[in-house]
Amino acid sequence: MPTREEIGRQNQVTSSLVEALGRRAKAMGLQYSFIEPQGSTGRKQTQLRGAADIDLFVGLRPGDYSDILALQTKERHQSLDDLLNRLVETWFTPAAKDLRATNVRKTYSQHPFLSLVMKGLDVDIIGCFDIPANELANTGPVTAVDRTVHHTRYIVANLNDRMREDVRILKSFVRTSHAYGDIAALGKMGFTGYSLELAVIMTGGLDSAIAAIRDLNEAPLDPMQRSIDTLHAIAQFKDDYVFIIDPTDMRRNVASSFTRRSCLWLSRRINELIEKAQGGKRDLMEFFIERPIPVEPLPERAASHALAFEFVSDESVHYTVLRDKLYRIAAKIESELEREKNGERRFGKVLTEVYFEGTRFSLGILVERPEIPAMYPRRGPSTSLDGPCVEFRNAHPDAYEKDGHLWVDEQRQWTSASDLSRAIIEEHRVRGLEPSSSLTDVSRRVLYILSTYVMPLETEFSLENEEEFKRANAKPSQ
Repeated sequence: MPTREEIGRQNQVTSSLVEALGRRAKAMGLQYSFIEPQGSTGRKQTQLRGAADIDLFVGLRPGDYSDILALQTKERHQSLDDLLNRLVETWFTPAAKDLRATNVRKTYSQHPFLSLVMKGLDVDIIGCFDIPANELANTGPVTAVDRTVHHTRYIVANLNDRMREDVRILKSFVRTSHAYGDIAALGKMGFTGYSLELAVIMTGGLDSAIAAIRDLNEAPLDPMQRSIDTLHAIAQFKDDYVFIIDPTDMRRNVASSFTRRSCLWLSRRINELIEKAQGGKRDLMEFFIERPIPVEPLPERAASHALAFEFVSDESVHYTVLRDKLYRIAAKIESELEREKNGERRFGKVLTEVYFEGTRFSLGILVERPEIPAMYPRRGPSTSLDGPCVEFRNAHPDAYEKDGHLWVDEQRQWTSASDLSRAIIEEHRVRGLEPSSSLTDVSRRVLYILSTYVMPLETEFSLENEEEFKRANAKPSQ
Protein backbone atom coordinates (compact mmCIF):
# COMPACT_ATOMS: atom_id res chain seq x y z
CA MET A 1 0.00 0.00 0.00
CA PRO A 2 1.50 3.38 -0.96
CA THR A 3 1.91 5.93 1.82
CA ARG A 4 -0.17 9.08 2.09
CA GLU A 5 2.96 11.07 1.30
CA GLU A 6 3.49 9.11 -1.94
CA ILE A 7 -0.12 9.54 -3.05
CA GLY A 8 -0.05 13.22 -2.15
CA ARG A 9 3.14 13.77 -4.12
CA GLN A 10 1.73 11.90 -7.13
CA ASN A 11 -1.44 14.02 -7.03
CA GLN A 12 0.55 17.25 -6.70
CA VAL A 13 2.82 16.44 -9.66
CA THR A 14 -0.13 15.33 -11.78
CA SER A 15 -2.17 18.46 -11.01
CA SER A 16 0.77 20.77 -11.75
CA LEU A 17 1.46 19.11 -15.10
CA VAL A 18 -2.22 19.06 -16.12
CA GLU A 19 -2.48 22.79 -15.40
CA ALA A 20 0.79 23.61 -17.20
CA LEU A 21 -0.20 21.57 -20.26
CA GLY A 22 -3.63 23.21 -20.29
CA ARG A 23 -2.14 26.71 -20.12
CA ARG A 24 0.31 25.94 -22.90
CA ALA A 25 -2.42 24.47 -25.12
CA LYS A 26 -4.63 27.53 -24.63
CA ALA A 27 -1.76 29.86 -25.53
CA MET A 28 -1.09 27.84 -28.70
CA GLY A 29 -4.75 27.49 -29.66
CA LEU A 30 -4.60 23.68 -29.42
CA GLN A 31 -7.67 21.56 -28.75
CA TYR A 32 -7.76 18.31 -26.81
CA SER A 33 -10.26 15.94 -25.17
CA PHE A 34 -8.55 15.26 -21.86
CA ILE A 35 -5.29 15.28 -19.93
CA GLU A 36 -5.48 12.43 -17.41
CA PRO A 37 -3.14 10.12 -15.50
CA GLN A 38 -3.57 6.50 -16.56
CA GLY A 39 -1.97 3.34 -15.21
CA SER A 40 -1.89 2.23 -11.59
CA THR A 41 -1.16 5.72 -10.20
CA GLY A 42 -4.08 7.23 -12.09
CA ARG A 43 -7.73 6.67 -11.31
CA LYS A 44 -7.20 2.95 -10.70
CA GLN A 45 -4.99 3.48 -7.61
CA THR A 46 -3.54 -0.04 -7.72
CA GLN A 47 0.09 1.03 -7.36
CA LEU A 48 2.57 -0.45 -4.93
CA ARG A 49 4.55 1.46 -2.36
CA GLY A 50 7.69 2.82 -3.98
CA ALA A 51 6.40 2.16 -7.51
CA ALA A 52 5.09 5.60 -8.28
CA ASP A 53 5.75 6.35 -11.95
CA ILE A 54 3.12 8.56 -13.61
CA ASP A 55 1.75 8.09 -17.14
CA LEU A 56 -0.01 11.29 -18.16
CA PHE A 57 -2.11 10.87 -21.29
CA VAL A 58 -3.10 13.75 -23.56
CA GLY A 59 -6.18 12.78 -25.56
CA LEU A 60 -6.37 14.25 -29.05
CA ARG A 61 -9.66 14.61 -30.93
CA PRO A 62 -9.58 12.44 -34.09
CA GLY A 63 -11.69 14.97 -36.01
CA ASP A 64 -8.94 17.57 -35.63
CA TYR A 65 -6.52 15.32 -37.51
CA SER A 66 -8.81 13.71 -40.12
CA ASP A 67 -6.36 14.48 -42.94
CA ILE A 68 -3.66 12.39 -41.26
CA LEU A 69 -6.00 9.56 -40.27
CA ALA A 70 -7.25 9.28 -43.86
CA LEU A 71 -3.77 8.41 -45.18
CA GLN A 72 -2.61 4.92 -46.12
CA THR A 73 -0.91 2.94 -43.34
CA LYS A 74 2.74 3.73 -44.12
CA GLU A 75 2.14 7.43 -44.79
CA ARG A 76 -0.16 7.70 -41.79
CA HIS A 77 2.43 6.21 -39.45
CA GLN A 78 5.06 8.70 -40.59
CA SER A 79 2.62 11.61 -40.34
CA LEU A 80 1.59 10.51 -36.83
CA ASP A 81 5.26 10.39 -35.86
CA ASP A 82 5.72 13.92 -37.21
CA LEU A 83 2.59 15.15 -35.41
CA LEU A 84 3.48 13.65 -32.03
CA ASN A 85 7.05 14.83 -32.42
CA ARG A 86 5.81 18.40 -32.91
CA LEU A 87 3.52 18.14 -29.91
CA VAL A 88 6.37 16.86 -27.74
CA GLU A 89 8.67 19.68 -28.85
CA THR A 90 6.24 22.61 -28.91
CA TRP A 91 3.67 21.65 -26.25
CA PHE A 92 4.79 18.98 -23.76
CA THR A 93 8.44 20.07 -23.39
CA PRO A 94 7.83 23.81 -22.77
CA ALA A 95 5.07 22.96 -20.25
CA ALA A 96 7.43 20.66 -18.36
CA LYS A 97 10.23 23.20 -18.37
CA ASP A 98 7.86 25.89 -17.06
CA LEU A 99 7.61 23.73 -13.93
CA ARG A 100 11.38 23.26 -13.77
CA ALA A 101 11.13 19.52 -14.26
CA THR A 102 14.47 17.76 -14.64
CA ASN A 103 15.82 15.16 -17.06
CA VAL A 104 13.31 16.36 -19.66
CA ARG A 105 13.87 14.39 -22.84
CA LYS A 106 12.01 13.22 -25.88
CA THR A 107 12.06 9.47 -26.24
CA TYR A 108 10.53 6.95 -28.60
CA SER A 109 8.67 3.68 -28.30
CA GLN A 110 6.13 3.21 -31.10
CA HIS A 111 5.73 6.99 -31.29
CA PRO A 112 7.57 9.93 -29.68
CA PHE A 113 6.64 10.97 -26.14
CA LEU A 114 8.16 13.03 -23.32
CA SER A 115 9.93 11.69 -20.23
CA LEU A 116 10.84 13.80 -17.21
CA VAL A 117 11.47 13.73 -13.49
CA MET A 118 9.52 15.91 -11.06
CA LYS A 119 9.68 15.77 -7.25
CA GLY A 120 11.55 12.51 -7.55
CA LEU A 121 8.87 10.85 -9.71
CA ASP A 122 9.42 9.54 -13.23
CA VAL A 123 6.73 10.91 -15.55
CA ASP A 124 5.85 10.08 -19.15
CA ILE A 125 3.59 12.47 -21.10
CA ILE A 126 2.02 10.51 -23.94
CA GLY A 127 -0.22 11.62 -26.79
CA CYS A 128 -3.13 9.39 -27.78
CA PHE A 129 -6.45 9.63 -29.61
CA ASP A 130 -9.78 9.82 -27.80
CA ILE A 131 -11.68 7.08 -29.63
CA PRO A 132 -15.14 5.92 -28.45
CA ALA A 133 -15.24 2.36 -27.13
CA ASN A 134 -17.57 1.04 -29.86
CA GLU A 135 -15.44 2.58 -32.61
CA LEU A 136 -12.28 1.21 -31.01
CA ALA A 137 -13.78 -2.30 -30.95
CA ASN A 138 -14.86 -2.07 -34.60
CA THR A 139 -11.93 -0.33 -36.28
CA GLY A 140 -9.08 -0.61 -33.78
CA PRO A 141 -6.79 2.08 -32.36
CA VAL A 142 -4.81 4.77 -34.15
CA THR A 143 -1.85 4.45 -31.76
CA ALA A 144 -0.92 1.55 -29.50
CA VAL A 145 -1.98 3.44 -26.36
CA ASP A 146 -5.47 4.52 -27.46
CA ARG A 147 -7.02 1.60 -25.52
CA THR A 148 -5.46 2.64 -22.22
CA VAL A 149 -8.16 5.10 -21.15
CA HIS A 150 -10.85 2.45 -21.74
CA HIS A 151 -8.87 -0.05 -19.70
CA THR A 152 -8.73 2.46 -16.86
CA ARG A 153 -12.48 3.06 -16.99
CA TYR A 154 -13.20 -0.69 -16.95
CA ILE A 155 -10.92 -1.35 -13.97
CA VAL A 156 -12.32 1.60 -11.99
CA ALA A 157 -15.87 0.39 -12.63
CA ASN A 158 -15.18 -3.20 -11.57
CA LEU A 159 -12.71 -3.03 -8.67
CA ASN A 160 -13.90 -2.59 -5.10
CA ASP A 161 -11.55 -1.73 -2.22
CA ARG A 162 -10.97 -5.37 -1.25
CA MET A 163 -10.15 -6.38 -4.81
CA ARG A 164 -7.90 -3.35 -5.19
CA GLU A 165 -5.83 -4.61 -2.25
CA ASP A 166 -5.83 -8.11 -3.82
CA VAL A 167 -4.39 -6.56 -6.99
CA ARG A 168 -1.62 -4.92 -5.00
CA ILE A 169 -0.71 -8.21 -3.32
CA LEU A 170 -0.75 -10.03 -6.67
CA LYS A 171 1.43 -7.35 -8.28
CA SER A 172 3.84 -7.61 -5.37
CA PHE A 173 4.11 -11.37 -5.85
CA VAL A 174 4.71 -11.07 -9.61
CA ARG A 175 7.29 -8.29 -9.17
CA THR A 176 9.07 -10.30 -6.47
CA SER A 177 9.14 -13.22 -8.92
CA HIS A 178 10.80 -10.92 -11.50
CA ALA A 179 8.02 -11.67 -13.99
CA TYR A 180 6.38 -8.22 -14.17
CA GLY A 181 5.75 -6.42 -17.44
CA ASP A 182 8.54 -5.15 -19.66
CA ILE A 183 11.06 -5.32 -16.82
CA ALA A 184 10.67 -9.10 -16.44
CA ALA A 185 13.98 -10.84 -15.83
CA LEU A 186 12.92 -13.93 -17.77
CA GLY A 187 11.67 -13.48 -21.31
CA LYS A 188 11.00 -10.28 -23.17
CA MET A 189 7.62 -9.64 -21.57
CA GLY A 190 6.00 -10.67 -18.32
CA PHE A 191 2.55 -10.07 -16.80
CA THR A 192 1.32 -6.49 -17.08
CA GLY A 193 -0.51 -4.58 -14.39
CA TYR A 194 -3.69 -4.54 -16.47
CA SER A 195 -3.58 -8.33 -16.92
CA LEU A 196 -3.28 -8.84 -13.15
CA GLU A 197 -6.15 -6.44 -12.48
CA LEU A 198 -8.26 -8.40 -14.97
CA ALA A 199 -7.29 -11.70 -13.33
CA VAL A 200 -8.59 -10.48 -9.97
CA ILE A 201 -11.80 -9.10 -11.51
CA MET A 202 -12.50 -12.17 -13.66
CA THR A 203 -11.90 -14.68 -10.85
CA GLY A 204 -13.22 -12.66 -7.92
CA GLY A 205 -10.18 -12.47 -5.66
CA LEU A 206 -6.52 -13.10 -4.92
CA ASP A 207 -6.44 -16.86 -4.31
CA SER A 208 -8.49 -17.68 -7.40
CA ALA A 209 -6.47 -15.24 -9.51
CA ILE A 210 -3.19 -16.89 -8.48
CA ALA A 211 -4.59 -20.35 -9.32
CA ALA A 212 -5.89 -19.10 -12.67
CA ILE A 213 -2.53 -17.59 -13.62
CA ARG A 214 -0.77 -20.85 -12.78
CA ASP A 215 -3.11 -22.75 -15.13
CA LEU A 216 -3.32 -20.20 -17.95
CA ASN A 217 -1.60 -22.47 -20.46
CA GLU A 218 -4.55 -24.85 -20.14
CA ALA A 219 -7.50 -22.65 -19.07
CA PRO A 220 -7.80 -19.17 -20.62
CA LEU A 221 -9.35 -16.22 -18.82
CA ASP A 222 -12.02 -15.28 -21.32
CA PRO A 223 -15.36 -13.54 -20.65
CA MET A 224 -16.80 -15.64 -23.51
CA GLN A 225 -15.59 -18.89 -21.87
CA ARG A 226 -13.82 -20.14 -25.02
CA SER A 227 -11.42 -23.07 -24.76
CA ILE A 228 -7.73 -22.77 -25.52
CA ASP A 229 -8.21 -24.84 -28.71
CA THR A 230 -11.00 -22.52 -29.86
CA LEU A 231 -8.83 -19.46 -29.26
CA HIS A 232 -5.82 -20.98 -31.00
CA ALA A 233 -8.01 -21.59 -34.05
CA ILE A 234 -8.41 -17.80 -34.43
CA ALA A 235 -5.78 -16.52 -36.86
CA GLN A 236 -4.40 -13.66 -34.78
CA PHE A 237 -4.19 -15.91 -31.69
CA LYS A 238 -2.56 -19.00 -33.22
CA ASP A 239 0.93 -18.26 -31.83
CA ASP A 240 -0.12 -16.96 -28.40
CA TYR A 241 1.04 -19.03 -25.43
CA VAL A 242 -1.58 -17.95 -22.88
CA PHE A 243 -4.83 -15.98 -23.02
CA ILE A 244 -6.41 -13.18 -20.99
CA ILE A 245 -9.08 -11.77 -23.27
CA ASP A 246 -9.69 -8.02 -23.03
CA PRO A 247 -13.28 -7.41 -21.84
CA THR A 248 -13.22 -4.01 -23.58
CA ASP A 249 -12.37 -5.70 -26.91
CA MET A 250 -13.06 -9.44 -27.16
CA ARG A 251 -10.86 -9.70 -30.26
CA ARG A 252 -7.74 -8.78 -28.27
CA ASN A 253 -5.59 -11.05 -26.11
CA VAL A 254 -4.02 -8.96 -23.35
CA ALA A 255 -1.48 -11.75 -22.83
CA SER A 256 -0.38 -12.03 -26.47
CA SER A 257 3.02 -10.49 -25.71
CA PHE A 258 3.75 -12.62 -22.64
CA THR A 259 6.68 -14.90 -23.35
CA ARG A 260 6.58 -18.61 -22.65
CA ARG A 261 9.60 -18.41 -20.36
CA SER A 262 8.10 -15.76 -18.07
CA CYS A 263 4.82 -17.71 -17.89
CA LEU A 264 6.57 -20.98 -17.02
CA TRP A 265 8.68 -19.26 -14.38
CA LEU A 266 5.68 -17.60 -12.73
CA SER A 267 3.80 -20.92 -12.68
CA ARG A 268 6.81 -22.50 -10.99
CA ARG A 269 6.86 -19.72 -8.38
CA ILE A 270 3.13 -20.15 -7.74
CA ASN A 271 3.61 -23.88 -7.18
CA GLU A 272 6.39 -23.11 -4.69
CA LEU A 273 4.13 -20.63 -2.89
CA ILE A 274 1.21 -23.09 -2.72
CA GLU A 275 3.46 -25.94 -1.58
CA LYS A 276 4.86 -23.89 1.30
CA ALA A 277 1.43 -22.62 2.29
CA GLN A 278 -0.06 -26.12 2.25
CA GLY A 279 2.92 -27.41 4.21
CA GLY A 280 1.90 -25.18 7.09
CA LYS A 281 4.77 -22.74 6.75
CA ARG A 282 3.64 -19.34 7.91
CA ASP A 283 6.60 -17.25 6.82
CA LEU A 284 5.69 -16.63 3.19
CA MET A 285 6.92 -13.04 3.02
CA GLU A 286 9.84 -14.04 0.80
CA PHE A 287 7.27 -14.35 -1.99
CA PHE A 288 6.04 -10.77 -1.56
CA ILE A 289 9.08 -8.67 -0.63
CA GLU A 290 11.07 -7.70 -3.71
CA ARG A 291 14.80 -8.32 -3.50
CA PRO A 292 17.58 -7.90 -6.06
CA ILE A 293 18.57 -10.89 -8.13
CA PRO A 294 21.71 -12.39 -6.56
CA VAL A 295 25.15 -11.63 -7.98
CA GLU A 296 26.87 -14.63 -6.42
CA PRO A 297 29.35 -16.57 -8.58
CA LEU A 298 27.96 -19.33 -10.76
CA PRO A 299 28.52 -22.95 -9.79
CA GLU A 300 31.83 -24.16 -11.19
CA ARG A 301 30.06 -26.51 -13.59
CA ALA A 302 28.19 -23.61 -15.21
CA ALA A 303 30.80 -20.85 -15.01
CA SER A 304 32.95 -22.17 -17.86
CA HIS A 305 29.87 -22.33 -20.11
CA ALA A 306 28.73 -18.75 -19.43
CA LEU A 307 29.26 -15.61 -21.52
CA ALA A 308 28.01 -12.07 -20.95
CA PHE A 309 28.17 -8.93 -23.09
CA GLU A 310 27.29 -5.63 -21.44
CA PHE A 311 26.14 -2.35 -22.98
CA VAL A 312 25.39 1.19 -21.84
CA SER A 313 22.43 3.18 -23.17
CA ASP A 314 22.85 6.83 -24.10
CA GLU A 315 19.11 7.20 -23.28
CA SER A 316 18.26 8.44 -26.79
CA VAL A 317 16.12 5.36 -27.45
CA HIS A 318 13.38 3.91 -25.22
CA TYR A 319 14.55 0.97 -23.15
CA THR A 320 11.92 -1.37 -24.62
CA VAL A 321 13.25 -0.74 -28.13
CA LEU A 322 16.80 -1.52 -26.99
CA ARG A 323 15.56 -4.61 -25.15
CA ASP A 324 13.74 -5.91 -28.25
CA LYS A 325 16.79 -5.40 -30.46
CA LEU A 326 19.02 -7.24 -28.01
CA TYR A 327 16.55 -10.13 -27.96
CA ARG A 328 16.75 -10.30 -31.76
CA ILE A 329 20.54 -10.43 -31.54
CA ALA A 330 20.25 -13.13 -28.87
CA ALA A 331 18.08 -15.22 -31.21
CA LYS A 332 20.69 -14.79 -33.96
CA ILE A 333 23.44 -15.91 -31.58
CA GLU A 334 21.47 -19.00 -30.58
CA SER A 335 20.95 -19.98 -34.20
CA GLU A 336 24.57 -19.35 -35.25
CA LEU A 337 26.13 -21.07 -32.24
CA GLU A 338 23.99 -24.19 -32.43
CA ARG A 339 24.60 -25.09 -36.09
CA GLU A 340 27.15 -24.59 -38.86
CA LYS A 341 25.83 -22.96 -42.03
CA ASN A 342 25.45 -26.42 -43.58
CA GLY A 343 23.30 -27.57 -40.64
CA GLU A 344 25.98 -29.57 -38.84
CA ARG A 345 26.18 -29.30 -35.08
CA ARG A 346 28.41 -26.47 -33.84
CA PHE A 347 28.61 -25.46 -30.15
CA GLY A 348 25.56 -27.47 -29.12
CA LYS A 349 22.49 -26.18 -27.28
CA VAL A 350 22.42 -22.52 -26.32
CA LEU A 351 20.37 -20.49 -23.84
CA THR A 352 20.28 -16.69 -23.94
CA GLU A 353 18.62 -13.98 -21.85
CA VAL A 354 18.60 -10.18 -21.74
CA TYR A 355 18.54 -8.22 -18.49
CA PHE A 356 18.77 -4.51 -17.78
CA GLU A 357 18.90 -2.04 -14.91
CA GLY A 358 18.73 1.67 -15.64
CA THR A 359 21.09 2.40 -18.51
CA ARG A 360 22.95 -0.92 -18.23
CA PHE A 361 21.97 -3.86 -20.45
CA SER A 362 23.49 -7.32 -20.56
CA LEU A 363 23.09 -10.24 -22.96
CA GLY A 364 23.86 -13.52 -21.20
CA ILE A 365 24.65 -16.84 -22.86
CA LEU A 366 24.95 -20.43 -21.64
CA VAL A 367 26.49 -22.73 -24.25
CA GLU A 368 27.09 -26.47 -24.10
CA ARG A 369 30.58 -26.28 -25.59
CA PRO A 370 32.41 -22.93 -25.33
CA GLU A 371 35.34 -24.24 -27.42
CA ILE A 372 35.25 -26.81 -30.23
CA PRO A 373 37.86 -28.53 -32.45
CA ALA A 374 39.02 -26.83 -35.63
CA MET A 375 37.94 -29.84 -37.71
CA TYR A 376 34.68 -31.77 -37.67
CA PRO A 377 33.22 -34.68 -39.69
CA ARG A 378 30.52 -33.51 -42.12
CA ARG A 379 28.13 -36.05 -43.55
CA GLY A 380 27.64 -36.13 -47.31
CA PRO A 381 25.20 -38.00 -49.58
CA SER A 382 24.07 -41.58 -49.20
CA THR A 383 26.37 -44.03 -50.94
CA SER A 384 23.31 -45.36 -52.79
CA LEU A 385 23.10 -42.11 -54.78
CA ASP A 386 25.63 -42.45 -57.60
CA GLY A 387 25.38 -38.96 -59.09
CA PRO A 388 25.60 -36.99 -55.83
CA CYS A 389 28.45 -39.25 -54.64
CA VAL A 390 30.48 -38.58 -57.78
CA GLU A 391 29.96 -34.83 -57.34
CA PHE A 392 30.85 -35.02 -53.65
CA ARG A 393 34.07 -37.02 -54.32
CA ASN A 394 35.07 -34.61 -57.07
CA ALA A 395 34.67 -31.70 -54.63
CA HIS A 396 36.25 -33.64 -51.74
CA PRO A 397 38.92 -36.14 -52.92
CA ASP A 398 39.62 -37.14 -49.31
CA ALA A 399 36.01 -38.22 -48.66
CA TYR A 400 35.48 -41.53 -46.87
CA GLU A 401 32.55 -43.93 -46.29
CA LYS A 402 30.81 -44.70 -43.03
CA ASP A 403 27.30 -45.89 -42.08
CA GLY A 404 26.04 -45.75 -45.67
CA HIS A 405 27.17 -42.15 -46.31
CA LEU A 406 30.17 -40.26 -47.57
CA TRP A 407 31.96 -38.07 -45.04
CA VAL A 408 34.58 -35.36 -45.17
CA ASP A 409 36.61 -33.58 -42.49
CA GLU A 410 35.60 -29.91 -42.60
CA GLN A 411 37.52 -26.86 -41.38
CA ARG A 412 35.50 -24.71 -38.98
CA GLN A 413 35.37 -20.95 -39.39
CA TRP A 414 34.77 -20.50 -35.66
CA THR A 415 36.08 -22.57 -32.75
CA SER A 416 35.23 -20.15 -29.90
CA ALA A 417 31.60 -19.43 -28.90
CA SER A 418 32.77 -16.16 -27.37
CA ASP A 419 34.48 -14.99 -30.56
CA LEU A 420 31.50 -15.83 -32.75
CA SER A 421 29.06 -14.16 -30.36
CA ARG A 422 31.20 -11.03 -30.24
CA ALA A 423 31.36 -10.94 -34.05
CA ILE A 424 27.56 -11.21 -34.33
CA ILE A 425 27.10 -8.41 -31.81
CA GLU A 426 29.58 -6.22 -33.66
CA GLU A 427 27.86 -6.90 -36.98
CA HIS A 428 24.46 -5.93 -35.54
CA ARG A 429 25.36 -2.83 -33.55
CA VAL A 430 22.34 -1.23 -31.83
CA ARG A 431 21.88 2.51 -32.12
CA GLY A 432 21.75 3.97 -28.63
CA LEU A 433 23.86 1.20 -27.05
CA GLU A 434 27.61 1.22 -26.60
CA PRO A 435 29.54 -1.92 -25.63
CA SER A 436 30.94 -1.72 -22.11
CA SER A 437 34.61 -2.47 -21.48
CA SER A 438 33.76 -4.02 -18.11
CA LEU A 439 31.08 -6.23 -16.62
CA THR A 440 28.98 -5.10 -13.65
CA ASP A 441 26.37 -6.73 -11.42
CA VAL A 442 23.93 -6.50 -14.34
CA SER A 443 25.95 -9.17 -16.18
CA ARG A 444 26.39 -11.24 -13.04
CA ARG A 445 22.63 -11.17 -12.57
CA VAL A 446 21.81 -12.22 -16.12
CA LEU A 447 24.09 -15.24 -15.74
CA TYR A 448 22.48 -16.09 -12.40
CA ILE A 449 19.07 -15.85 -14.10
CA LEU A 450 20.18 -18.23 -16.84
CA SER A 451 21.79 -20.81 -14.59
CA THR A 452 19.33 -20.76 -11.67
CA TYR A 453 15.96 -19.75 -13.15
CA VAL A 454 16.04 -20.52 -16.86
CA MET A 455 18.04 -23.75 -17.13
CA PRO A 456 15.59 -25.79 -14.99
CA LEU A 457 12.74 -24.60 -17.24
CA GLU A 458 14.49 -25.54 -20.49
CA THR A 459 14.67 -29.29 -20.03
CA GLU A 460 16.32 -29.91 -23.41
CA PHE A 461 19.40 -27.95 -22.32
CA SER A 462 22.22 -29.65 -20.45
CA LEU A 463 25.89 -28.95 -19.87
CA GLU A 464 27.35 -31.76 -21.92
CA ASN A 465 30.32 -33.63 -20.53
CA GLU A 466 33.65 -33.78 -22.33
CA GLU A 467 33.52 -37.42 -23.40
CA GLU A 468 30.07 -37.12 -24.96
CA PHE A 469 31.23 -34.17 -27.03
CA LYS A 470 34.41 -35.91 -28.16
CA ARG A 471 32.41 -38.92 -29.30
CA ALA A 472 29.93 -36.72 -31.20
CA ASN A 473 32.75 -34.94 -33.04
CA ALA A 474 35.05 -37.89 -33.60
CA LYS A 475 35.95 -38.90 -37.13
CA PRO A 476 33.91 -42.01 -38.02
CA SER A 477 36.02 -45.14 -38.20
CA GLN A 478 36.43 -46.46 -41.71
